[in-house]
Amino acid sequence: MDCRVTPLPVSLGVLRPGLLELLSHSERYALTLLLAPAGSGKSTLLAQWLQRESSTRHVLLNLQARDNEPVRFFRRLLAAIRQQVSDFDPSWFDPIGAEFSRSPVVAGELLAEALERVGGNLQLVFDDFHHLTDGVIVDALAALLDSLPDNVRLLIASRKHPGFSLTRLKLQDRLLCIDQHDLRLSAEQVQQLNRHLGGPPLSDDYLRSLQGMTEGWVAGVKVALLAFARYGITALECFSGTQPEIVDYFGEVVLKQLAPELREFFLGSALFDQFDGALCDHVLQRNGSALLLEQLAEQHLFMLPVEQRPGAYRYHALLQDFLGARLRIESPATVLLLRRRAAEYYLRQGEVEAALQQAQATADQALFISVLEKAGSAWVGSGRFELIRKWYGVLADEQLQEHPPLLVTLIGALTLSRRFHQAEFYLQMIQQLVEQGRAPQLGTHALQFMRLTLRLFQFDSEADIQRDAPSLLDERVCPETRVRALTALAYHDLMSGRLTSSLRRASEAKVLLEQGGNFFMASYIDLVIALCHRAAGRASEARQAVYADYQRTERHEPAWINRATAMVVALYEQNQLAAAQQLCEDLLTEVSSSSATEAIATVHITLSRLLSGRQLPSRAQRLLDQLLRILELGRFPRFVSQVAQESLRQALLAGKPAALESAAQRFALAERLQAGEWDTVRPYEECWERYGLATAYWLIGRGNAGRAVRVLKVLAESLRSSEMHVRSLVVEVNLWLHSPELVSDSQRVRVLRQLVMRYGVHNLTRTVLDEAPGFGPILAQLQQAGLLQIPARYCELYAEFFQAGQVARQSLNPRAVLTDKELEVFHGLLAGWSNGEISQRAGIALSTTKWHLKNIYSKLQVASRTEAILAAREYIWPV
Repeated sequence: MDCRVTPLPVSLGVLRPGLLELLSHSERYALTLLLAPAGSGKSTLLAQWLQRESSTRHVLLNLQARDNEPVRFFRRLLAAIRQQVSDFDPSWFDPIGAEFSRSPVVAGELLAEALERVGGNLQLVFDDFHHLTDGVIVDALAALLDSLPDNVRLLIASRKHPGFSLTRLKLQDRLLCIDQHDLRLSAEQVQQLNRHLGGPPLSDDYLRSLQGMTEGWVAGVKVALLAFARYGITALECFSGTQPEIVDYFGEVVLKQLAPELREFFLGSALFDQFDGALCDHVLQRNGSALLLEQLAEQHLFMLPVEQRPGAYRYHALLQDFLGARLRIESPATVLLLRRRAAEYYLRQGEVEAALQQAQATADQALFISVLEKAGSAWVGSGRFELIRKWYGVLADEQLQEHPPLLVTLIGALTLSRRFHQAEFYLQMIQQLVEQGRAPQLGTHALQFMRLTLRLFQFDSEADIQRDAPSLLDERVCPETRVRALTALAYHDLMSGRLTSSLRRASEAKVLLEQGGNFFMASYIDLVIALCHRAAGRASEARQAVYADYQRTERHEPAWINRATAMVVALYEQNQLAAAQQLCEDLLTEVSSSSATEAIATVHITLSRLLSGRQLPSRAQRLLDQLLRILELGRFPRFVSQVAQESLRQALLAGKPAALESAAQRFALAERLQAGEWDTVRPYEECWERYGLATAYWLIGRGNAGRAVRVLKVLAESLRSSEMHVRSLVVEVNLWLHSPELVSDSQRVRVLRQLVMRYGVHNLTRTVLDEAPGFGPILAQLQQAGLLQIPARYCELYAEFFQAGQVARQSLNPRAVLTDKELEVFHGLLAGWSNGEISQRAGIALSTTKWHLKNIYSKLQVASRTEAILAAREYIWPV
C-alpha cells in the first residue's frame, strides 16, 4: 500500500522562513491546524517544512477522497506509522471495521495507547484533511486528541474546519492555528515568485495593485504572474484576482492565447485526474505527448508532477474543473469519444477500475456492462472481491438479471467476502432465471457449485459437501467449475483432518488454477498446503512449499495475504518468532473483509500467542476479542474453538484464576463438560478437540488434574487413528505432563521416550511446546541430565528452553529448595488437592498450610497455584 510518507524534493520557489519557523513551534502543541482555501500553498509549505532537520519523526499522510472510509483510512495510517516505527502495536486496528463503527471513541483511545508506547517524539501530519468527513473517522481522531500522549503531536492541513470541537484545546493553549491570513504572500515573496516564473521585475505600483486584488492568495498571484511572464503588462491590467473569477481569467487571458493544437491538448487531458504521454497519445490520437508534457511542466502552467509516477502529471483542481467544463460546453460529442478511447486504453493496460470510471461517464450502458464483465473476470483471478462488490453494486437488480454472468461473478465475490445473506439472495435470483430459461449459458453444474461453495464458507466444518462435490470433478463438467470444486474439496479435507487427500487435491488444483490464470485461488491453495504440512508435523515442507511463491508475489496483491499467512505458519513452527511476529503485524495492515477467514484467524491467533509470550497480555487478549467480533459475521465454530483453546492456554499460563474462570464461562466449558462431550471417543473433529483441550487447561488451572486427564485420554484415543500428528502429540504430551498413573520418574522418562520414538523429535514443534505448557523446560532438563537424546540442531533451534533450563534446574529444583514438610504440602498441591484436603492429610492446621504454600511460592519464584504446578513439571527429574 502506498502511504507516501516521504515528501518528494521541493522544486525551487518561494521559501517562507517566517511560516517555516512558525511550523517548527508545532512540536509544542497537541494540534497544529493549517486552515486555508485551495491554492493557498499549504502542501508546498508542508513539503518544505518536512525537509528540515528535526529530532521528531514525522508521518505524512496525503489524503484523497477515497480515504473517507474508516478501514481504509486507519489501514493507511497504521502502515504509515509502521514505516517510521517498525514495532508499532497494530492490535488496536480492526481490519474489518466492525469495531470502528461500534465504538469509534474506543478505537481512538486504543490508538492513543499504542502511540504512547512509541519511543521518542512522533508527529502525525494529515494533508488535505478536508476529504475526511466520515463520522467514525472524525470521532476516533477526536478521541485520540483527548487522550493524546505527551510524545505525539498532530498537524492537520485542510480547506475547512476538521469537524470536531477545538474548544478544549484552545482553553488549554494546546492549539496552534495558521490560517489564510498567515499564508498570504508578502510583496518580497511576490517578486521572488515572479523571478522564479521568468517574469520581468514588477513596479511598486503593479506590485501593490496585484497584492490588493489577490490579497496575497498564492494561486491568484501565480496565475497573474504566469500571464505577465507570457503576455506582458496588459495581462495584469485586466486581472481581478478573486478566487471565483480566477479560472475564468485563466481561460480568457491564457487559454485563448494558446495555439489550437496546444489548446486542444489542454482541454482533452483535463478529463483525467492523472495523465502521461502514452494515455494522451492514444486518447487524443497524436504523437509526442510525453515530450510536450515535460515542456509544459517546465513552463509552470499549473501542471504538477504526480508523486511516485515518473512522467505522469495532473492539473491544479481549480484549473481541471474549468478545463473540463469548457470542453463539455464547446464539444460534448468529443467528450464521449475521448472517454471511450480512454476506457479502451485503460482496459488494455490492466487498469480496469479507471476503464470503468471512463465507461460509466459516457452513460453508454452497453459499454459499461461490457467493460464490467471483462473487469469481473480479471478481479476474480486476482482476488479483488471488494472491487466486484463496489462496481457491481451500482447496477440495479433488473440489470443484473439481464446479464446472468455478472450474477455468477457477484455471488462468488459475496461468498468469499462473507456476505452470505446477499449471496443467498442472488443465488435464488439466478436459480429462478435458469428455471425460466433466461440463463441458457448456465448449467446445473454451475448452480450446484455456487450452492456448494456458499455452504462451505458459510458453515465451515459443519458443511457436508462430500456427497455433492465429487460429481463436479467429472470430465463432462467445464474445466473452470471442475478446478474450483477440486479446491473446495481440498479445503474441506483439511478441515476434516484428511491430510493426504487434501494435499493430493490441493497440489492438482494449484497447477490447474495457475494455468487458468486464477492466481488468487492458487495462493489460497498454498495456505491449505502449508496448514496440511503443519498438522502433519512437516514444518520445513510447509516453508519449502510456499517460499518461492511468497517471494515473487507483490505485497499489494490479495494473493500476498494468503502466501504471507502460509509463511507465518512456517516461520512460527520453525521457531523464527521475531520474523513471524513482524509478518503478522504486516498482515494486520493488509487483511480486509475480502480476505480468507482462514488467513484472518491464523494471523490473529498466532500474533496473540506471540505477544502473550512476550508478556503483553492486554494486546494479546485484544486480538482474540477482535477476532471473535469478526467471526460473528458468520458461523465459524472451528475458528471460535481455536480462540477458546488459545484463550484458556493464555489464562492458564498467566496464573490468574479469575481470568481462567471468565474464559471458561465465555466458552461454556462447564456446560460442555457436564453434557458429557468427552465421555466417549468419537471420530476426530477439530472443534471437539480444541474445546476439549481448552477444558483440560481449565481443569488443570483449577487443580482438578484427574478430570483433565480423563478428557485428554478420550482426545488422545481419537487422535491416534487420525492423520493429525501434531494435534495428537499436543494431547499426548499434555497427558504425559499431568497423568497421575506415571508414578515414578523412570516410568515417566520411558513413556516420553516412546512418544519421541513414535512421533519423531521433528514433530516436537513450536505448537507442541506452546500448547503443552511447561513441557519445553522439562525436555531441556532431561536432555541435560542425559536421560533423553535430543539432536544438537534441535537444542540450538529452541535454545531459549535449553539454556534457561539449566539455570532453573540448579536454582529452583523443589527438592533442593523446599523443606520436607513443604515438599509434602507441595505434592498435595500437585495432586490437585484443595487447601483443606492438604491440611487434613498432612495433619496440620489450615492456616499452617497456607503459610507453607506462601513459602513454597516464594522459593519457587511463582505467584499462584497454577504457576507452581507448571514449574514443578520442570524440576522433578533426578540428576
